[in-house]
Amino acid sequence: MDSLDRLYRRMADVLLREPATAITVGDVYQHLVPYRSVRAELGFSEMAEYEHALLRLFSGERDYLVVERAEVQEDFQRELRSPNPILGVYRDYAEVGVYLNPYAPELPALDPTAPPPAAVPPAPPAEGNGRAAAPPPEPVAPPRPRLRACSGCRAPLPPDREVRFCPHCGKCLTAVPCPECSAMVEPEWRFCASCGWPRDGGPIVGHPPEQRLR
Repeated sequence: MDSLDRLYRRMADVLLREPATAITVGDVYQHLVPYRSVRAELGFSEMAEYEHALLRLFSGERDYLVVERAEVQEDFQRELRSPNPILGVYRDYAEVGVYLNPYAPELPALDPTAPPPAAVPPAPPAEGNGRAAAPPPEPVAPPRPRLRACSGCRAPLPPDREVRFCPHCGKCLTAVPCPECSAMVEPEWRFCASCGWPRDGGPIVGHPPEQRLR
């Protein structure tokens, strides 16, 4: 197990005690696996090594974690491909929801009696650009097919077809045109960003039905 596996296993151990808990990116690094609490247990020698592993986790590497906004997860992937990545970029998305991928591979539980992994000597800081130097790359497992789970009920979705609605709970998983103004409404939005149309069919806040914007 490398640093990514250990970080995921530690996070999963906490979450599986309360599987219905909704979490955000901020919850992960502030409460579930904060650096000050796991650095010795998981063998992180410095903050840059921890942040690199956390950014890999948020980027979807090895399909361990899913960020509810796909464009945010893609931003993390692009940052990792950068020659000098900003390792703490995930802090800009602290309010974005995340959840464990139900298709993630099983890993052995952490042994609390085992000695902590040997710390890796810290890498020298980068010069001239103010960015933290990323630790040496670790072996990456061969990519597996991308699998999805419903963002509403977390049930697995059929992998071999386009899925617009969850077959388990009926949640809409794609953007739909607003019936009031035709702007596209993302599946996680409760209201249209252009005219305020409510997806749940209720009245538009602040506008009586006869005064809806068109």
